[in-house]
Amino acid sequence: MNHIRGKTTVKILGVKFDKLDFDDAYQRFTTFMMQDETKMIFTPNSELVMMAQDDDAFRQILNEGDLTVPDGIGIILASRIHHLELTERIPGIDLMAKMLAYANRSNKSIFLFGAKPGVAEKAAQKIAEQYGNIKIVGVQDGYYDERDELRILDKINEVKPDILFVALGAPKQEKWIYKYRKLLNVKVAMGVGGSIDVWAGTAKRAPRIFQKMGLEWFYRLIKEPTRIGRMMILPKFLIKVIFTKAQASDE
Repeated sequence: MNHIRGKTTVKILGVKFDKLDFDDAYQRFTTFMMQDETKMIFTPNSELVMMAQDDDAFRQILNEGDLTVPDGIGIILASRIHHLELTERIPGIDLMAKMLAYANRSNKSIFLFGAKPGVAEKAAQKIAEQYGNIKIVGVQDGYYDERDELRILDKINEVKPDILFVALGAPKQEKWIYKYRKLLNVKVAMGVGGSIDVWAGTAKRAPRIFQKMGLEWFYRLIKEPTRIGRMMILPKFLIKVIFTKAQASDE
């Protein structure tokens, strides 16, 4: 979909999503890189949308994202149920990879913030191996005291990365980006969850066949049966979508 006529966003259970495909999302990101203020990219899945039902501040933050894309098959199923025209899942890890390739080609810089101590460093090494021209200007783990937040903000701003990837887990990463959006000296700040762990090799993505079928959640359940509690969020989400049609509407 190169050009979308009419409404360009939809809401699912009160959370806004941009109505675009992967290529459109990437093009939106490239326009952000030409602007001067910090732009926020969020990638909610059904779990995050359910979190937002009980957290008004989180829901408002997601709705103020400059680019908010559906990272999860549940969101696409909800869209189909209510004919909202979200055409495809846009996994945050895939969008991140596309952004890294852009940074590599365009001589842009990145900063990795989050994950356990040492993980961001490993991810930086792997990214540098794959993208030889990329400038990785800093890393910072996600295990810090709240009193250190301004120090971390200064650390990021001192090196002036073009792109900041924040992997603190939801909703912490989105709230952190939103809290400091007017103080950050970056073009784009994106919440990337466990993507840094995948880049570091400390976590693995599902095989491509599961990715294509939108069953990454099922693969994770097979590998980690203890996640069953979290996985129950998807059916709960879909039941809520079915019985709250009025809340899933064109914006």
